[in-house]
Amino acid sequence: MCNPSVEPKAGSEDANRTTLEKFSDVVDASMSSFFGNLGESLAVRPCTYIGFAFLIVVGMGSGFAGFTSESRSEKLWIPQGTEAQDAQGVYNSNFEKPFRFDYIIGTPSSGGNMLDKANLQKFMTLHDSVEAASAEIEGETWNLNNLCFPLPGDGHPCFISSVLQFWDYDAATLAADTDVQATLKDTSKGSVEDLESFLSGFTVDGSSGDYSATGAKATYFLENRAEVIKGAFVDLPAETWEEKFLEIGETCVDGLSCYRFAERSFSDEFGGAIGGDIVLMNIGFLIIIMYLYLNLGKVGDRIGSRFALSMMSVLAIGLAIAASMGVSQLCGWPYTPVHSVLPFVLLGLGVDDSFVIMNSFVQTDPSADLKVRMKEAMSHAGVSITVTSLTDFVAFIISTSTSLPALASFCFYAATGILFLFLFQCIIFGAYVVIDARRQKARRMDCCCCFTVAENEAHDKARAEFEANPGRVSKFMKNSFGPWVVNKNVGILVTIASMGLLGAGIYGATQLKVESNQLDFVPDSSYIKSTFEMNDELFGGDGTPVSLVLEDFDYFAKQTELAGIAATLNGKAHLADTSNSVNFDSWYDQYVAYVGATPACYGACIGTDNLDNEGQFYTNLHKFLNTAGAKYNSSVVFNPDNYQDIKTSKISMKYSSEINDEASMQVEAMTQLRDEVAKLDVPAYAYTFEFLNWETFIIIEKEMIQNVTLCMAAVFVITLVLIAHPLTSFLVFFCVGCAIIEILGAMYYWGLVIDNVSVINLTLAVGLAVDYSAHVGHCFMLKDGNNRSERVISALADIGSAVLNGAISTFLAVVVLSGSQSYVFRVLFKQFFLTCLFGVMNGMVFLPVLLNWFGPRAYANASKGGHGGHGGHGAEMVKVDNMDV
Repeated sequence: MCNPSVEPKAGSEDANRTTLEKFSDVVDASMSSFFGNLGESLAVRPCTYIGFAFLIVVGMGSGFAGFTSESRSEKLWIPQGTEAQDAQGVYNSNFEKPFRFDYIIGTPSSGGNMLDKANLQKFMTLHDSVEAASAEIEGETWNLNNLCFPLPGDGHPCFISSVLQFWDYDAATLAADTDVQATLKDTSKGSVEDLESFLSGFTVDGSSGDYSATGAKATYFLENRAEVIKGAFVDLPAETWEEKFLEIGETCVDGLSCYRFAERSFSDEFGGAIGGDIVLMNIGFLIIIMYLYLNLGKVGDRIGSRFALSMMSVLAIGLAIAASMGVSQLCGWPYTPVHSVLPFVLLGLGVDDSFVIMNSFVQTDPSADLKVRMKEAMSHAGVSITVTSLTDFVAFIISTSTSLPALASFCFYAATGILFLFLFQCIIFGAYVVIDARRQKARRMDCCCCFTVAENEAHDKARAEFEANPGRVSKFMKNSFGPWVVNKNVGILVTIASMGLLGAGIYGATQLKVESNQLDFVPDSSYIKSTFEMNDELFGGDGTPVSLVLEDFDYFAKQTELAGIAATLNGKAHLADTSNSVNFDSWYDQYVAYVGATPACYGACIGTDNLDNEGQFYTNLHKFLNTAGAKYNSSVVFNPDNYQDIKTSKISMKYSSEINDEASMQVEAMTQLRDEVAKLDVPAYAYTFEFLNWETFIIIEKEMIQNVTLCMAAVFVITLVLIAHPLTSFLVFFCVGCAIIEILGAMYYWGLVIDNVSVINLTLAVGLAVDYSAHVGHCFMLKDGNNRSERVISALADIGSAVLNGAISTFLAVVVLSGSQSYVFRVLFKQFFLTCLFGVMNGMVFLPVLLNWFGPRAYANASKGGHGGHGGHGAEMVKVDNMDV
């Protein structure tokens, strides 16, 4: 990779070196010696090393035998030990699993009143199709009647929320109704509040008193039979039936426009978004492979093309990915959906290592013995890729300490992947460099090595010239870019521009917000988006449901407190109007209304405000829960040993829709509601599954700052040890820090936010940004010259093309994802583009300026030519790019 200059200095200079510089010399010499010996051994036994690597992969592959995956959000993105998790454990131990719910919204296609009989009949036809839908699973038929949550007494055995309840979901009853307006006003069928809950634009005519609406929603509640299978919730009967349900909603009926949603919709669309990008992913992989091939050898030359070598690099990367997955599984880390971005990252990093190794090899003397060439090549390349690989590895290992399980698992997979990349690039790709060199020397064809190529003086001369001359990028770095960047005036301008970028980055970083919107994760063309938009337009958006869970106390004695909860919470904590039973659905309030309205014996049990006979209170409550209040049956949990002892119960509430998709308001709503509930005169707690996600909003920004800070600390420590000079290490650290801050700032200007996806990508960005600066900083320390400017120019001429190739290969890996339908991959593209841009700008422009001004002396072995030169390229002209374009 980076050959040091060979001009020796007077021996007296050694005496002037500081203790720290001598330590730096020892570290560099030791590492160079180790990798030089490895290179020499590779030249002797390449097949042995390749076989050894395959044995490692086979051994690590045993982890696939017990392969585990996890896709449940509460197991991936919820901080461990939070209040929401504790509440979830208590809640789930007492109450049944929540409903599955599916809904269809219908609106008249040409406008008009949805409550006209003709439109209601069309909506009934839609319901009949839902009722008739069935799915066959292993010989068993599943339909609405045996899938739904049972709620007898509303004219249908299932729990359904729809205007059609006024006709008992019977088409014949509706057809025979001569006055639908009178039926709608029949309070025995339902209240005005009921109508407002499933009708949009509900109004009452001021003169006639007739009802009108712009649309209707039918919600079907299914029993939740979900089981955890391979880390995911699976409810096969319901999911299969929901597929039919969604088809009905898509087909709709003549005269109505329909918008549908089912419990399975999000998982379908998430998978569809990523699945639809498989082609783009494969194109990205092919582009990288082609870029690698074009840059490793002479294209079109049957001997010098090195296509097989390119594929061996890809094989080494693939084996590293497989080994990392195997060892991660052996260590108990599950595979999660976010791991799908790892191949892009590891492919980009692996290709970069291949460029570094090959770049160093082609700088050696082609006429020298292969052992000598490999010793020189690996003594240079091995040290450089060790600096970047070890830095990345430690940064990711440290990040496994995060409290977010998905991020911790991702970082462990990434860390082990980088470790195996480093190992396999050295012993697989390095070994095949030897085999490829032997092939070329024997004049065997690339890929078809059984065939030899006859000598051709013109072709052989062209190949020799190609191998001996540096590429155009290297020439540009040496003759144009290098002299330009060390120019004093240019340095001042670069510094001013860099400080301006840093300032803009700092401002943008401070403006970043924590946000998370489920709709971001579905394709723009998804029916879910149009359904949610219509739901928001017609119904003002559904507020997040939240349960007020009442714990074990004397319910009979605390009736006054129970009756006053709605008034106490009204107007608090972003809750929707609790005086409306649609928003505050209390089993106790409905029980009191039921008892008071029932003429049999129940009226005698009512005092001024309370049910004042304890025996009657519980006797009638059981009757209520088994008849008119059947839907509250699962909301009241009795002690199994005492039917007059309520163990726990819950009241259903809703948040105002104003907090939808507003992370800061959601966190505020959660914390304020907890505070208000703590003030109640009965023991209670608030719970909704969404609290698990909202807890993440509280911690994710802190986690991002913590992870980036720890990664940056690791960068400094590792570069300090391996580059072994505090000033150079600090300059590398500073440039990486500038790149990260600029990436954060650009995220704000590009409309990105802090969420689970961006935090993971930012952790990766630290690892990638390190490579660009660390290579240049390390190479500078290997270069000697009359002044810093010469050393900077020499380092850029030597390593600049390899760094640029690494950035380009990473960019090419993700550029095809710029048009992705998946939010995950779109964010990946944006953040990796920014990483390549700011990483290269700081590593190849700003860092050389700083090194030109402040860079320390070179290593002693660089001064003495300790890495050697072969008199071919040397420091005068370094081959760093083989692309003749």
